[in-house]
Amino acid sequence: MRPTADKVRAAIFNILQSRTEIENRVWLDLFCGTGAVGLEALSRGAARVVLVDGSRESCRVARENLTRSGFADRGEVRRLPLPDGLRPLERSGLRFDGVFVDPPYREGLAQATLERLGEGALLATGALVVVEFATDEVLDERYGRLRQTNSRHYGTTGLALYTNVEET
Repeated sequence: MRPTADKVRAAIFNILQSRTEIENRVWLDLFCGTGAVGLEALSRGAARVVLVDGSRESCRVARENLTRSGFADRGEVRRLPLPDGLRPLERSGLRFDGVFVDPPYREGLAQATLERLGEGALLATGALVVVEFATDEVLDERYGRLRQTNSRHYGTTGLALYTNVEET
């Protein structure tokens, strides 16, 4: 697990708060690790957060953190391989207002996950997707319905913001 640095997590929420409401929205945290970013969304009033990771250990820690923080009633943890594990979520009928994507760096998972999100039916119209990536990785400006609207660097960590611009 490589938790999102406090500085980067603060930057994520500064970017989001300038563009959308976090309160009363449904968020998806992919490659969630400890669940820190999803828990931050819950602490800022998100209605619900789904934390997803392929690691059994990460899911165990994320569940414990949900319970310890008092958000177990508004969060759930799913162990799914990513990005292919997005298909069962799509079949569930859930639609998300926002997604955090923090895959292992330099494995092509950021791009593959963005492709899947841009083609799939998980995102509400106008949904925001924030991707954390290594600054030496190259992300496209467009993935299906997703359009990049912002990109920033914090040392060797990058954040890219995408918006779902079409009806799903």
